[in-house]
Amino acid sequence: MNAGGRTISDKIIDAHTVDPADTGVYREVRVDALLGHDATIALLVDEFERRGLQIWDRERVIFTNDHFSPPATIERADISNTFLRFARKRNVTHLMLDRGICHQLLVENPLCTPGSLIVGADSHTVMAGGLGACATGMGSTDILYALATGTTWMQRPATVRVDFHGSLGELCNGRDVVLELLRLLGESGARYRSLEFHDLADRPLGQDDRFAISNMAVELGAKFGVFVPDDVTAEYCAARDGRRPALVAPDPDALYEHTVDLDLSALTPRIAKPWSPGNVVAVQDIETRPVSVAFLGSCSSGRITDIRDAAEELDGKTVHPDVRFVVIPASVHVFQQALRAGYVTTLTEAGAVFDHSSCGPCGGIDKGVLGADDVCVSTSNRNFRGRMGHWESRTYLASARTVARAARAGHIGPDLYEAGGTGS
Repeated sequence: MNAGGRTISDKIIDAHTVDPADTGVYREVRVDALLGHDATIALLVDEFERRGLQIWDRERVIFTNDHFSPPATIERADISNTFLRFARKRNVTHLMLDRGICHQLLVENPLCTPGSLIVGADSHTVMAGGLGACATGMGSTDILYALATGTTWMQRPATVRVDFHGSLGELCNGRDVVLELLRLLGESGARYRSLEFHDLADRPLGQDDRFAISNMAVELGAKFGVFVPDDVTAEYCAARDGRRPALVAPDPDALYEHTVDLDLSALTPRIAKPWSPGNVVAVQDIETRPVSVAFLGSCSSGRITDIRDAAEELDGKTVHPDVRFVVIPASVHVFQQALRAGYVTTLTEAGAVFDHSSCGPCGGIDKGVLGADDVCVSTSNRNFRGRMGHWESRTYLASARTVARAARAGHIGPDLYEAGGTGS
């Protein structure tokens, strides 16, 4: 046990430890919810059935068909069907077929609350930290164990405190914030740490911004990326669940490895160059380069505020004739919000293509994968070589507003945010 007060991750791990007297390096903990999707759960089906195992609590499992949704090949259809048969046979309560990306569906579900401990068969499960949960991704073998026992083994991570000050400008959102953290810390800057975000801004970050930041905490190497829950958190949960949740907070004397201070007022739009999410520069410093694909979607973005930003940028305007602009809402619920707000009409009139809520091209799966000559500006969370398609393609990571401006201009470059420039 660390000397001094406890951080949020300390408190959550302590509260979920099976044996309260256990102070070992690795501790057995109970999980509040388990998240899985078609592509990874299908990997454990044979072993789960061979051992004759049962799901520990079918009401605490969230299974989603999102990677192959709907399947684009025979092989993927077979994987999807294996997953669905497994889930239906066991009467999993929260089985969602073709309803969106698992991480978005997790935060839309009442199982995801402040102070909860969640594991998922996908690295971006960490996004639930936007609601004050400790959530982390694990491999299929570890998920098999958790699925059968409701427990897992976890090391208490050291915690890095991140303080947000000032006020985020209208041209930036949570994507720019987390890209700036990647510029400052790099891809290994929070390796097996808990990033604890303190929103001390003059104008609190919106919930969608927090999801974007927590989602890419794993790109910094973090085990958790957890916001200290506050009124923003409580209002989101109250709107979702019909009641305000209990909130968890770190001790006033909590022990942190170090603190990162970020002045949001000084932040300008950011962009990550190939082939690393940490290869970040200001958009005003990027070299001008034509783009052939613009993508707005993924669990990192694809929420209603992202679609709104893009609609604002393209209202009454048109996508460049050399650009394919693909928009994939993160969930069917988000798509319905965009329909009601008129954003779908605005963007399709501008030339954008809407696809079904799923992972799509983010992992090079379908609905807009890249060819050898493609240069893409994307709201996805990774731009590793070959991630979105061909090995020779190139992906730049940016916010929805930057993606929309590039889609209109036909290129990325400093002029996207220069007064009177192509993107103004």
